[in-house]
Amino acid sequence: MQIAKNSASVAKNLVKTRIPTGYGEFTLYLYTDQAKEHLALVIGEVAGRSGVPVRVHSECLTGDVFGSRRCDCGDQLKHTLQYLGRGGVGVLIYLRQEGRGIGLRKKLEAYNLQDQGMDTVEANLSLGHQADERDYGIAARILKDLEVHSIRLITNNPHKVDELKGHGIEVEARIPIEVGHHSDNLSYLRSKAEKMAHLLTFRKRTPEHQELAFMDPLIDQLTLAQSAVEGRPFVTLAYAQSLDGSIAVDAGAPFALSSRQALTLTHYLRAHHDGLLVGVNTILADDPQLNVRYCEGEDPRAVILDSHLRTPLDCRLLRQATKPPIIVGTSESDPAKREMLATRGAKVILAGSDAAGCVDLRETLLALRSLGLRTLMVEGGSKIIGTFLKQHLVNYSVITITPKIIGGLKAIDGLCRAGEPPFLSIADCQYRSLGSDLIAYGPVSYG
Repeated sequence: MQIAKNSASVAKNLVKTRIPTGYGEFTLYLYTDQAKEHLALVIGEVAGRSGVPVRVHSECLTGDVFGSRRCDCGDQLKHTLQYLGRGGVGVLIYLRQEGRGIGLRKKLEAYNLQDQGMDTVEANLSLGHQADERDYGIAARILKDLEVHSIRLITNNPHKVDELKGHGIEVEARIPIEVGHHSDNLSYLRSKAEKMAHLLTFRKRTPEHQELAFMDPLIDQLTLAQSAVEGRPFVTLAYAQSLDGSIAVDAGAPFALSSRQALTLTHYLRAHHDGLLVGVNTILADDPQLNVRYCEGEDPRAVILDSHLRTPLDCRLLRQATKPPIIVGTSESDPAKREMLATRGAKVILAGSDAAGCVDLRETLLALRSLGLRTLMVEGGSKIIGTFLKQHLVNYSVITITPKIIGGLKAIDGLCRAGEPPFLSIADCQYRSLGSDLIAYGPVSYG
């Protein structure tokens, strides 16, 4: 292992400043090393902490700034900031070593060679460089200056892990950060896996998966959330509404509101979450199965918010679920009903009550996290949706808008007072036509 000659030197922070971002409020630290300026973006208190999530990210002007699809760098940067912002603690070190250390001009020349048939490694070698000339000594010195005791490194590159360990950094674990592949970067990623030992799995692309590949940004965030060791579960809000903002269950409609393609999307997302949460009114009105039927995958664990334990003992979840459903009640619920539900195979947990006498959501999420649920999909009904949003507990939203007008209750009501601007939105909102429906999706932002 090659250790930089100046690895024993100390990194000195030249200036730090507050940086508010769409992902949270960070502190930006500036360092210099061999005439290059490097940055550390820090959120939360990291000094003296162990197991701090850290991403050591090498500059990629084309990917980070211009959104080039030739690589995965820009997406990795964005996903890391989302992950750190959600967790409230961590470090992103931004090293100014463009093109895996060969510089911007040589990197662009390598692009031209790749267009002529070379892979990313062959192109670097053809230009007289190594496949990877980056040095991580400065990153180690920055972490020491920040007084980080140990880290969980966000990377697919085992060489980066070894290098930081060689510079005296304790790496407790590696957090994978795969951000999907497509026609423009697939050969690049395969070269990194085959010739540089990067740990990539390459999700399969059946025709069904191909049609739903636009959900990859969410699937990538769910993968990162599986590595979180603290905090509440990652919450995805997913529901269908009519053009007039109604949910079929709340409107009493005896039909599926969305198209078969949109239902397939719902089941695809279910298969990528640990748990699926609904309110007891959904069980009483529709007796749903809450499983995966329209695509391949594993059923999520059903979670029912039921403050007074009104869940019927003969409902399909208790008769047919592949995993024991979790029913969340309050301490005021009937002990005899708790016992009966447990006898039917349910896991009954108790949480505190909020001001309205309903189950306290924050306490519930922490309890679900203790049961191993790191990702949670919330489907409704309207009261559940509104409460999750009012309490700023939703991380990502996938809304299916179907071209029907059915009347009934609004999906979300009473979030803002009259005359006030909305206090939440879907950041970087994307739209996709799916069957007869329109899917609006993206991370939820609270302003």
